[in-house]
Amino acid sequence: MLRLLIPLICSAIFVLVAGDEYPVVTTPLGDIKGHLTKSYQGRTVVAFEGVPYAQPPLGKLRFKEPQPLDPWSDVLLANDTYVCLQFIPMGMSGTNIGTEDCLYLYIYIPEEKFSPDGNLDVIVHIHGGAFMLGAPKFLGGYQYITDRDVIFVSFNYRLGIFGFLSTEDEIIPGNYGLKDQVMALKWIQSNIKYFGGNPNSVTLTGLSAGAASVQYHYLSPLSKGLFHRGFSQSGTALNMWALTEEPSLKARKLGAFLNCSYESSQDLLDCLVTKGGPEIMQALKNFFEFINAVPFTPFGPVIEKGPDAFLPDHPYSLLKKGQINDYPWVCSNTKNEGIYPVGFFVLYRKLSELDEKWNDIAPFALDYFHTTSDENRSDITKEIRSQYLNNEELNLENIDKLIDLFSDRAFLVDAETAVRLHAKASKSPVYYYFFEYKVGLKSFFPKEVSGVAHSDDGRLFVHILGNPLVFEESDEKMKNLFMDFIYEFATTGIAKFDTEEWIPVNDDEMINYMQILSPDIVQMNKLRRLTSKTFWDDLPIIENGRLYNN
Repeated sequence: MLRLLIPLICSAIFVLVAGDEYPVVTTPLGDIKGHLTKSYQGRTVVAFEGVPYAQPPLGKLRFKEPQPLDPWSDVLLANDTYVCLQFIPMGMSGTNIGTEDCLYLYIYIPEEKFSPDGNLDVIVHIHGGAFMLGAPKFLGGYQYITDRDVIFVSFNYRLGIFGFLSTEDEIIPGNYGLKDQVMALKWIQSNIKYFGGNPNSVTLTGLSAGAASVQYHYLSPLSKGLFHRGFSQSGTALNMWALTEEPSLKARKLGAFLNCSYESSQDLLDCLVTKGGPEIMQALKNFFEFINAVPFTPFGPVIEKGPDAFLPDHPYSLLKKGQINDYPWVCSNTKNEGIYPVGFFVLYRKLSELDEKWNDIAPFALDYFHTTSDENRSDITKEIRSQYLNNEELNLENIDKLIDLFSDRAFLVDAETAVRLHAKASKSPVYYYFFEYKVGLKSFFPKEVSGVAHSDDGRLFVHILGNPLVFEESDEKMKNLFMDFIYEFATTGIAKFDTEEWIPVNDDEMINYMQILSPDIVQMNKLRRLTSKTFWDDLPIIENGRLYNN
């Protein structure tokens, strides 16, 4: 597993081996041998790819908290990338990729700053993917940020069923993917100094589910002291998809699909550890109601019980009570977030089916099936269609209305709530920006769903599979502005974008935000409401505020 390939040949803590120029770092766990690569602008970067941070979660460690590593004696060759086992929703069938042995991280340091006496600020990126897919090699590339003088770290964490199955008790409490993230952050605290990094200056960043993960670390007692700043792009802990409803019911359903008894949670666990990983993951396709994109997140974070819980209460309740890890936080959204998942509906030519079966599909697509009563659900579904779609037939002519609906429901309404509550609970500044610049990069979705899509700003921060080797001039300028902003925030905790003063969110009725229209037009703005929030607040959907304000 550890690729222990060569004898220990050097006792130095930090050395560039003569001849082949492979860097070797000595940590308390053992020696790690990296390799050299290049940044976007051609800067030489020292890379350690595939460094284990926990024991492989195999056998009896499946559905258990991550366990610390044992030291190794030979030199670990860190030049490989891994993907956690996941179900990829390709077309209507889907396929599995990856392996359960996947708890590895990736460390990148500009070569001229690679020193045992270094004290570089550290940026840690948590990849997105709806808590069910993704990996740093696809969604968290180092190429852009290593043109700045920082250490960049990314890592894998368990996904889907393996990361988030829960029986809502002490047998399978859940949140293993988030606990993997905690273990990775602990590893960084203990070991990054051996790579020339400063463990007292760690900035968490994340996109989509990774962004929600970042805010979860502000709410978790397990994450206290493991980071010092955070940046969430297009995701918060309050988004409709960020917390799983009825997880024990899903666990029972999974057991039935896999012919596992559910007389008790222990019976289910005993059966699941005997099953093949791909067989378990393939069962995920049974939890989608409409193509392989609805609901957003069949298995995700859950509220836990017990002294070692990652999430001891509902995130809304924790924010209302002010129970947060108090560090500066930046949160953002794009103008047309709802292009995900609407782009999939168009890609798979499912608009007409969505239109015909709206009353059946909408409660799952908009994630309120489990948080509404049977008697209210039909009326809610009709109200939503009237409010956003004017009861029109769904087609490409009015696709923007559907995008607006998913933008509001899946991202913007709850992001506004999360930012306001977080700012009220935090003594540290909370910043928000709204990204309205259409990036010239090739879209993942059909041309009919054009706009400033979910993750577009993230593509200017981390290299995402499909990004070009060279940006167009305007995108290059915007990327550099993002790199400057992220570098400034990671090194000072102060958010600045270009030369514009960034005013934090406060208790005012108006929400302060940075409006990013183009590389040349960046300005502070404020609004009473970013979205149709009042409409959603008035619907009898039992979530967030309705759970705790009544």
